[in-house]
Amino acid sequence: MLRLREDIPLFPGGKKKAFTLSSDDGVTQDGRLTALMRKYEIKGTFHLNSGLMGDRDWLIQPGIDVSHYKYKKEEAAEIYNGFEIAVHTVTHPDLTRIPPAMASYEIAADKKELEELVHHPVLGMSYPFGTFNDSVKQTAKNCGIFYSRTIIETNSFQLPADFMEWNPTCHYCSESRMALAQTFLDSDTSCEYKAPLLFYVWGHAYQLDAYNDWDSLENFFKMIGGNDEIWYASNIEICSYMHAVKSLIYSSTGDYIFNPSSTDVWMQIDGQAYCIRSGETVAINWHHKDDAAKFN
Repeated sequence: MLRLREDIPLFPGGKKKAFTLSSDDGVTQDGRLTALMRKYEIKGTFHLNSGLMGDRDWLIQPGIDVSHYKYKKEEAAEIYNGFEIAVHTVTHPDLTRIPPAMASYEIAADKKELEELVHHPVLGMSYPFGTFNDSVKQTAKNCGIFYSRTIIETNSFQLPADFMEWNPTCHYCSESRMALAQTFLDSDTSCEYKAPLLFYVWGHAYQLDAYNDWDSLENFFKMIGGNDEIWYASNIEICSYMHAVKSLIYSSTGDYIFNPSSTDVWMQIDGQAYCIRSGETVAINWHHKDDAAKFN
């Protein structure tokens, strides 16, 4: 019989850890957040409501009494330069409570407006209020969305099984963030069968004002940022890379792997890292053995 083999995807450069951040609503506190992200080499994604750009409103909720001012469209391109901009709908409705035609408009119109801002396709999204169902997921897909983030926190580092239901690790104001960061940094990924780890934090930058949490967030960034063993990426970079991994084409015996995508892909096979470059086929150095006795 053929010896069992498990192929483990690696992140670019053969790394086994990745970190990303996303922030919603396009509020003016994002200016301070993006400055900190640049300082500590953190990459991420900002989900914007094109129909609310420039609004000057004040948010009052239990435990929150804070500015909810939003950047004007002409300001956004500069503030978010170098970061991914993604859909958060035009006016931030609960997509599960409106007709599918209205949900389609909210997503597609926001996508169009943001594409005019950044001059490239916008493929990502986060669900307003974190609410979604199968109909909303399908509507987003029909509008050309590749992934959408929820607000369901996992406190773990798993890649999503479904990028249209992408659950983050934790909120960036979470009391558990430092403990999670330490667990993430300490995790031993040297085992050849160890899956890669993704640490995904999300939030709203106005909450950093409301909770007076800026210094603590900077300490978190100091801890998690600038690590050569971590791939710092936007949401769409991670989603696109994993799509490229899934697009790999194997020969019938697994001796050859072809990469039809435009992205170089890294895999770990029998403890050896392989870079399968775009458009190329790689021969895998493994041997067929009769190991039946091992499994009887």
